[in-house]
Order: sequence, then structure tokens, then C-alpha cells
Amino acid sequence: MDAGLKKTFDAICTVPGSVGAVMIREDGEILRASGDMNDPDEAFALSNLMKDAAQLVKIALPEAKSITRLTVSRQSGVTVVATLHHNHVFGVKQVDR
Repeated sequence: MDAGLKKTFDAICTVPGSVGAVMIREDGEILRASGDMNDPDEAFALSNLMKDAAQLVKIALPEAKSITRLTVSRQSGVTVVATLHHNHVFGVKQVDR
């Protein structure tokens, strides 16, 4: 694995409140996961959510070049943040403490 991608993944694992992190290729292949994001279904859903959000941005704002970050919050105090970086999706799941 590219050293820069490993460093990025390691950094998102230390985000305050993090209970899991994942690194996914744009094609949906899970490259690395930790914590709650070790569940393949959850990581796959995050990858698809990022792709769907990118499509919505293209529809709503055709002049936009790309979506770089997506934040999904649930009332239960769980937030998932996905970031597109170098053709990979990095996701972190956080809980309010």
C-alpha cells in the first residue's frame, strides 16, 4: 500500500470519537478497515452512499467539479464522514461522547 494512503488511513483512525474507519477504492473494493467499519456491509454501504451523493451533486450543481466530503448524521449521535482522496474513499464513523 502507498505510504501516503497508509498515513491518511492511520490519521482518520485517531479522529476524536472514532469507532471505526475504512479505506475503499472508488470501485468499492475495501482495502483497509478498523473498528465498526470492519463490517463489509457497512463499508460497502458507505462506498455506495459516497457515489450516490456525488451523482446528486452533479444533478444539483452541474458546474461542480466533484464532491470531496460527505457527512451523514443520525439522531442517535452517530456521524459518518466520507472523504474522497486520490481515487479512494476514506470513511470514519464517530459517536458523540
